[in-house]
Amino acid sequence: MNDNKIITRRKFLQIGGVSTAGFFVPRYLFGSGCDDTTPDFLGPFWEEDAPYRTVLASSAEPGHRLIISGKVTANDCQTPIPNTIVDVWHANDAGCYGIFENCETGNPEDDEYNLRGRVISGLNGEYVFETIKPGFYAVGPDIYRPSHIHLMITPIAGDSIITQLYFEGDDYIDTDPGSSNPNAINRIIPLQETESGLLGVFNIILDIDPSDKMINGFYPVGPARLSNYHNRLLPEGLWLFPPYPNPFNSSTNIKIELDRSTTVLLSVFDLKGQWINTLVKRRLHSGEHSIRWDGKNSSGIDVPTGEYIVILQTPAGRKVSKLTVLR
Repeated sequence: MNDNKIITRRKFLQIGGVSTAGFFVPRYLFGSGCDDTTPDFLGPFWEEDAPYRTVLASSAEPGHRLIISGKVTANDCQTPIPNTIVDVWHANDAGCYGIFENCETGNPEDDEYNLRGRVISGLNGEYVFETIKPGFYAVGPDIYRPSHIHLMITPIAGDSIITQLYFEGDDYIDTDPGSSNPNAINRIIPLQETESGLLGVFNIILDIDPSDKMINGFYPVGPARLSNYHNRLLPEGLWLFPPYPNPFNSSTNIKIELDRSTTVLLSVFDLKGQWINTLVKRRLHSGEHSIRWDGKNSSGIDVPTGEYIVILQTPAGRKVSKLTVLR
């Protein structure tokens, strides 16, 4: 990921409605109630291991630019849930899904994961991504799916939710089985035209009790076999030990343990959810592994003093830990 894949803080504040007082969403874009975000079907086009990035579409990708922002909260609609992974994928402007279909248009940079990506909610639960508005497409004679975006939402505590986002005014909302379902009412959002493109707000409300301490901070993840509490939360056979030393200045060691050979992605993010560096992206054998991080970003530059997040992911699950750099 390079600099042009990250939305600048200034632009984030402009398009996301963030003020120095916290995350603000225009009142006219809010839903009227406080109901949990409802699920929708996965569809056939999800692909694992999408990159972490806020910009899913090249600047030359055909279509209308679309910016979606929002906040992830507990079921009280107020308590923010940080570090929630929002996995996003959708069709291109012509209604074609890359990876699975041979698209005749779009993808000018030949991006393997075009119009796909993952973002992580920030300390106040806020998230944002930029892409293009998907096109509709036929699923049968005179039967069309409306423009929609797929999301897989995975908090630290609680189960993943798979859902779809639709847009007000679409000609095919009322005839589509997904969008016409009454449960989808809060997932059909208005879009506002701005200088940056179409702007939409989608607030994600998860069925998580606000008293659950896991949503209010970072808990270093130790070996599940040593903690009954962690045993209830973490997938069996995958362990992320607290980095040592922590805090650190020049380098730290991150120890992981696998019960089987598997593909591993070990990455570092800052507290805004911006990707810093990837430490491991390959298949590892079962057993213990110690990975060293020298406190540098992907460009080889020392990161500043502050707190960072380490995320371990495999097809079986994921773990999150926190570390501190002192310069």
